Amino acid sequence: MNNVYFTIRERLGTKRVGLNLLGFLMTAALLTYLGPFGTWVALAVADRFVFWTTTVGVNWFVALVVFNVTIEAFESKNRSTWIACLLSSLIAALPGTVTVWLAAAVYLDYRPTDISGIVGLYAQVFVLHLVIGSFASYAIRRSLRKPVGEAQPRPADETSDTEASRAPPEAALLARLSEGTRADILHLRMQDHYVEVHTAAGMEMLLLRFRDAMHEVEGVDGLQVHRSHWVARAAIARVERRRGGAVVLHLVNGSEVPVSRSFAPTLREKGWF
Repeated sequence: MNNVYFTIRERLGTKRVGLNLLGFLMTAALLTYLGPFGTWVALAVADRFVFWTTTVGVNWFVALVVFNVTIEAFESKNRSTWIACLLSSLIAALPGTVTVWLAAAVYLDYRPTDISGIVGLYAQVFVLHLVIGSFASYAIRRSLRKPVGEAQPRPADETSDTEASRAPPEAALLARLSEGTRADILHLRMQDHYVEVHTAAGMEMLLLRFRDAMHEVEGVDGLQVHRSHWVARAAIARVERRRGGAVVLHLVNGSEVPVSRSFAPTLREKGWF
């Protein structure tokens, strides 16, 4: 459960959670106003609002969890995120269909019990999840690739050999960064085929394999703490142990990084906690 929480929190952040909430409320309000699927005729405004808030709310939450967890799992193995979106839609549409069926039974006295009616309802919910979920996931992935400040993502092969050769071994990765983010490296995070490089000056995305990025920071006192995270020891502000044995690293830049159980023994052996 902690892994699910961290996956969603990392991919969304406070700002994007607020945007999701705004999107949910706007969608519910729009459907309340339009009254599709016979709700305009059958229900008063207050009942329409409850109907659409309930159905959209449950489907939105289910999709939020399923899409982000599934896409995170696919990205960590460098598999297509669009296949993850398709699979997520198939999964999320199951509880979504049950929610719509119950709401329609209570408010509209509509209870499809035949196979064709239920399959048809599931198909409609699936298509909505696929369209809206894929668009939202694409928007989130695009926003995750935007670096802090003025620094722009730069493919690894754009770094000149001369520039890289001038960098000391422990700062080889720094040569790939724009001057605005070139500072002490705090944290690396894998994002699909990119790597988020968090430094004391900000964050920049590099088109680079995660293992290659870790190779270029071998001179820095740090360790891989998760399949998608590398952390510099100097970046740790404090270590938190949570219920169930989960370990979280709080970094000096405000980030929270989960420690995978498979990496925890190495960190403990090195005296990190």
